[in-house]
Amino acid sequence: MENTSEKKQVILDNMLELIEEHGLLGVPMSMLSKKAGVAAGTIYHYFDSKDTIILELFDYVRNSISDEIFRIKDRSMDNYSERFKGIWINLFQYFIKYPKVLSFMEQFFSSPFQRMVQSTESQFYEDNFSSFFASGINAGFIKKYEIHIVSSVFMGGLIIAAKKQNNGYHNFTDSELKDMATIMWDGLKI
Repeated sequence: MENTSEKKQVILDNMLELIEEHGLLGVPMSMLSKKAGVAAGTIYHYFDSKDTIILELFDYVRNSISDEIFRIKDRSMDNYSERFKGIWINLFQYFIKYPKVLSFMEQFFSSPFQRMVQSTESQFYEDNFSSFFASGINAGFIKKYEIHIVSSVFMGGLIIAAKKQNNGYHNFTDSELKDMATIMWDGLKI
């Protein structure tokens, strides 16, 4: 490990893996130290506490998801409905590719940490997702519901489907993903 950002990244990556295996609150610093291959003192050099690690991991995961999912946001040739469906499919595929992230996010939002973030940022995906939904509402593409309703509907079916696939209950085909994204769109469009 050469620099600070690489060491921090190793710690965060290992914490993400351990959280999936042992739960958000089931990872002592000694376990993280052993898994990351660094001394506990090294961890405390970069992070004040376990809470700080979890909050930084949340920021890292949120930014990674947003960067990946909204990579299509500048495609001017796509109409809003196609962008909406594409974002839904991209997020599903992201959670399939990174099931640890889905596990972490579910645990995070079921924990007291969510309230810590909520006070400073309002809600997860507030930046890109909320502005995307708001632009759809303002342009007359999506029904005039509160953003929290739209985002909850958008995420609900997606998370259940991703969990089904990640747990081996069903492998969704591309055609099925398109159908689900269309169902989601049809429920929200004007």
